[in-house]
Amino acid sequence: MDQYQDTGLIFAGNIYMSEIVDGVPGEFAGPINVSRLEMTPPQPESVDRTSYQRDTYGQVLDSVNLPGEAPRMAMDFDSLPSGLLADALAGTSEAYSATVQTVTGESVTLKQGLWKKLPYPNVDESTITVTLDSDGTTELVRGTDYDVEPVSGLIRALNETGAVAVTVDFDTLEASGQRILGATEISKKRQIIMDGVNLVTGKKAHVTIHSASFSATQALDLMAREMITGTLEGTMTTPAGKTSPYEVVMHD
Repeated sequence: MDQYQDTGLIFAGNIYMSEIVDGVPGEFAGPINVSRLEMTPPQPESVDRTSYQRDTYGQVLDSVNLPGEAPRMAMDFDSLPSGLLADALAGTSEAYSATVQTVTGESVTLKQGLWKKLPYPNVDESTITVTLDSDGTTELVRGTDYDVEPVSGLIRALNETGAVAVTVDFDTLEASGQRILGATEISKKRQIIMDGVNLVTGKKAHVTIHSASFSATQALDLMAREMITGTLEGTMTTPAGKTSPYEVVMHD
């Protein structure tokens, strides 16, 4: 046994996470702000041999712990760029782009107080015109007769004058970003690295979780009044070439 030295342990660490594809980790995202990185050791199944002999009746003669539930881990994080938000929503992330579209002669019957969806979002507000179908020339006034939510592409009437059949003309804006497809990837295989320090001793520490199969396990309140937190939980596995599912290195 190594020389014993009594000390406490509080970790601070930079967490990095990589997607594993075909058994090979890719690029690592991070550092991720992680408030919980919890390991649960394997839960063994105990097999006992009980005595039925006269002098030791009811006592355990032999006991063996067999492999039971696999080691698990859980991670809470509030770093939520598109990739991690997709993880928290059990989804996938992909590039999003929209080119400029020109819409002419779009027929819509507006209703007062209720929104209608235009054929495209990202409306260029400076280009929209709404014309009465009844005469084909009278333009309605935005903010008086109708209103538009340009990003969503929604339009509604604000008064009785606007609550009629109209023709809408507009251009859209070019847009780009990330699109998250929720609930499309239930199981996520990841490798996790922590580059840390024991705040009690000031000594460095390094944690590697070689492979974990995660699932998003907590509801995500997109309208929360505090920072949104994602939660991933899953089973740690021992990949080929390794002798344990994870390792903790404490530096001298």
